[in-house]
Amino acid sequence: MNKMIKTTAMTLLATLLMGASAASFAHKVAVVNVQQVFQQSPQAAAIEATLQAEFQERRQELEKLQSDMRFEMEKYKRESPTMGKAQKEALETKIAGLQKSLQEKGQPLQQEVQARKNQEMSKLQALIFQAIEAEAKAGKYDEVKAAAASLYINEKTVDDLTGKVAERVAKAK
Repeated sequence: MNKMIKTTAMTLLATLLMGASAASFAHKVAVVNVQQVFQQSPQAAAIEATLQAEFQERRQELEKLQSDMRFEMEKYKRESPTMGKAQKEALETKIAGLQKSLQEKGQPLQQEVQARKNQEMSKLQALIFQAIEAEAKAGKYDEVKAAAASLYINEKTVDDLTGKVAERVAKAK
């Protein structure tokens, strides 16, 4: 009888442990295509428009410099065979000055635009990650992965939250 109680207790314990281990393997996973959310967000378009407006004047100045440089280079190409040595040197100096000016103004502008874009996009990225976290909590997901980081996704068992996250981001201002 003692042996039977021990056997029953061991069987019961084993059954309970197997049930607990099976429950611990239940893992709810979802994926999000973050790049798609970025592209669909109205905030990304607004950022682009803001940056265009913010740097428009300086870009126009650079475009004028480029245009002037092209004009002078074409002029040099056309007229150099008939120019005197002093005229050629003066035009070469002018072209070199335009190139230097273009480089001196263009490179800092490009760096400044990139820095501002990174600053604005990091705000949008934080907003997207907040939306992902909110969706994960609302859907009681144990894990949410970036779709681009997954080699294979079983669409039957893994939910795609991209649309829901994009909606949340679009509603956030």
